[in-house]
Amino acid sequence: MDILFIIVSFIVLITIIVGIHELGHFLTARFFKIHVLKFKIGFGKEIFSFQDKHNCSYSFGVLPLGGYVQMLGESNPVQEDSSPNFSDKKSYLDASPGERAAVTVAGPLANFILAGFVYSYLALVGTTQLSSYIGDVVPGSLVEEAGLISGDRIIEVDQDRIDIFNDINLTLSKRIGDTGTINIKFLRDGIERNTVISISEWLDDDEQKSPSAALGMLPFMPPLVGELQKDGPAYEYGLMQGDLIQAVNNEKIVTWQDLSKNLNALPDQLIELMVLREGEQINLVLESSSYIDNEGQKKGRIGILASRDLNQWPSQFTVEKKENIFSAFFVGIQDTYKYTLLIITSIGKMISGSISADNLGGPIQISVLAGSAAKAGYITFLSMIALLSINLGLLNLLPIPILDGGQLLMIAIEKLKGSPVSDIALEYSMRVGIILVVSLMIFAFANDIARLI
Repeated sequence: MDILFIIVSFIVLITIIVGIHELGHFLTARFFKIHVLKFKIGFGKEIFSFQDKHNCSYSFGVLPLGGYVQMLGESNPVQEDSSPNFSDKKSYLDASPGERAAVTVAGPLANFILAGFVYSYLALVGTTQLSSYIGDVVPGSLVEEAGLISGDRIIEVDQDRIDIFNDINLTLSKRIGDTGTINIKFLRDGIERNTVISISEWLDDDEQKSPSAALGMLPFMPPLVGELQKDGPAYEYGLMQGDLIQAVNNEKIVTWQDLSKNLNALPDQLIELMVLREGEQINLVLESSSYIDNEGQKKGRIGILASRDLNQWPSQFTVEKKENIFSAFFVGIQDTYKYTLLIITSIGKMISGSISADNLGGPIQISVLAGSAAKAGYITFLSMIALLSINLGLLNLLPIPILDGGQLLMIAIEKLKGSPVSDIALEYSMRVGIILVVSLMIFAFANDIARLI
């Protein structure tokens, strides 16, 4: 069932971002009266297709990894021999260089517009997000060396304002592959403090960690019960979803990490829990179970999972973000610009070698991320759509002949030299473009396989 869910989530995600991209090309071509022969999402055998009154065919391919819009006068991927007489129709080659450039850039532009719309929508409906409190510090980590402790609230990283925990990761992402220092301002007991973390070629390998976790800081998670295993001690002894565990054997518990450490140290023992339930403090006694970890150590557990519902969390550890319709519009633009800049920076570092190319992900990684995002809820899934839409828009603007960026380059050359690029030059450039894109796809797919094994 999980595999089916991942596949469906992946198909929905790719269909949306590719469909919007091709729709940008399609609508702009129609605007300039250029006749469109085919609009297709996916590749390979067609699952279904239909034709409109303008003799344009619409179809969905069995392999949802791309799509295309074929206009009259183009030589790919559909042949026109069997088509009706289009002598009175405007072809792509009849269009001016400016019109062709507009049609070409409309695809990536549509992806950026989609991302902006999604971010604006999320700002308008409002979201509850993790605050910037540190929940736990990994022993021996860079964060511990810098003197940060659990309960500190990060308010600035490298002079960038921090409101939510995701801001920490976003700002730190700009420093991947760098050597130097990260400046952090934080609050402890209401007093502003500063610290510096030294880094050297930081996260330049293919380690798949969030930047904050790589530094050694974990977000605050309250010891709030989310789910109970029906065969576990917690369920049997009356613990309930939504219970806030405040103490274990009279030892104060503040974070989920505290709870986990305490329970791990108490395998197969009677445990007294102090629990806050609907404002009432109650005490429960139960017997823990145990398991053997990867290092062969016996550890305790009671069969509970942390609550992921931020609406149940104590208010001081969450941030409500909601804008009016006008502010939401500008937040959408700002967030799209912010993530676009981050991706461009990351691509630049990957090209320069500051970041390992092993971080590049292919369809398998995207499908896994899509499934995880869909399981986390529609807000997370929409955020994933926006981010991948920006990725697709930027990827297509790369100056590789088979991509939109390459087409724009050819149009620019034509404009400068005053005549179309020769057929031979176009043919060889397309071959080079295909080799580059296929090589990139194979490399990304190989990375996916390497992660699985």
